[in-house]
Amino acid sequence: MAAPVEVRSQDGSFMKMLVYDNNYFMSFFVGNIKDHLADIEQMEVRDDDTFVLTYPKSGTHWAYTLSSMLRTGETTYHGSPTFLDFTNMETINNLPSPRVLASHLTFNFMPRQIKEGKGKVVSMLRNPKDVASSMYTFAKKLDHPDYQARYQLSWEGLLELYLGGRVPSGTWFEYIQAWDRVKRDHKGNNIIHLIYEDMKQDLGSNVRDLAVFLGASCEQDFLDKVTENCTFKSMSTDSANLTPSEQWMNVTNNKILPIYRKGEVGDWKNYFTVAQNEHFDKVYKEKMKTSSFNFRFQ
Repeated sequence: MAAPVEVRSQDGSFMKMLVYDNNYFMSFFVGNIKDHLADIEQMEVRDDDTFVLTYPKSGTHWAYTLSSMLRTGETTYHGSPTFLDFTNMETINNLPSPRVLASHLTFNFMPRQIKEGKGKVVSMLRNPKDVASSMYTFAKKLDHPDYQARYQLSWEGLLELYLGGRVPSGTWFEYIQAWDRVKRDHKGNNIIHLIYEDMKQDLGSNVRDLAVFLGASCEQDFLDKVTENCTFKSMSTDSANLTPSEQWMNVTNNKILPIYRKGEVGDWKNYFTVAQNEHFDKVYKEKMKTSSFNFRFQ
């Protein structure tokens, strides 16, 4: 069974989570974790299902919005995705097709049928320094007693817990290493990897590649509209005009979806000290020396 745990950094910063089988999960994960993970593993996957898999703060909403527009043929912004992690299986099973589902779980926790090649998996990856700074600013945005009690973090404390893997989803490095194993061992052709920094540089080409992968319309007018509506500026504006779900309404003062901030590449420079950056680079060089993934930091 999952157990509640409070992890602390040297400066007293803390996060409250659940731990199960030596993995950290957000405290609002469905059920007792063990049973819900089993339900996910056994779920019936539809041919037109899309699973958007991301490490937290790596462009989840971006990949979800792109996938939703391409899958449905509609270019309207719909807000937050349905997360496998935080939604009971009855609700998931009753969603109309085509379903686009998000998760911060690694591929090994996905449905057995996905591993057998059914459905599509969209992996979104982002450089770990911007992930860390985005994680910190997101936690500081939340304004509700339950969340304030769950996240009390300084930047120094967050960085220590993040590098030590004592955050939901574990370390970013372990997450990337898990994808390296999937690239090596998975025999199907139902996975695409999107890189956040590459999408910022050339969104249009990535939208076309994703459309081809999902079997969506590749008519240029449609792809141009999807690209236009999925720029950071457009999604940020649309989110401010959209009433967020009750979950988000309860944790913000301004009642605006607290997902979008800057969306820039290289904003980490506003947070890392020289010493922190040098230490991080040393860890990155060691952890990523055998990885097939390359990331840009500016």
